[in-house]
Amino acid sequence: MVVYRIARKERIEDLSGRGAELFGGRWNEKGIPALYTSSSLSLAALEILVHTDKLNPPVNMAYAKIYVPDYLLSIKILKLPEDIVEVDYGSKWLKEKSGLMLKVPSVIMPYEYEHEYNLIINPLHEDFKKVFVAEVHDFSFDHRLVL
Repeated sequence: MVVYRIARKERIEDLSGRGAELFGGRWNEKGIPALYTSSSLSLAALEILVHTDKLNPPVNMAYAKIYVPDYLLSIKILKLPEDIVEVDYGSKWLKEKSGLMLKVPSVIMPYEYEHEYNLIINPLHEDFKKVFVAEVHDFSFDHRLVL
């Protein structure tokens, strides 16, 4: 399977999860590396835009097609019980290294919509060495999306 990631050009091939480790995220606490990817380029773009200051849109961006062997993919989109917090679940999952990839819903897309989703990749998992950047391309956001 190919998953997508958008980042600044100088960091697009860095799959270490260092950015998430430094700042934390929805599925990981600070100090725990995680690589956030999406099942489609359009969802990856939406995920960037939702966290962007619209008056200062991201520039010097690129997208990567990242290859992950199909047999290492999680089968279903994770749906947590209401009493469990995503960052707690994800941090525990990452620390335990119980899987390479966790298929999670996007807040932007409804849980019931299973055709687009985010994938959290654990760079500390033993199978991470099978994940690689297949292609890199320049990416810019259409001005109508950021004005």
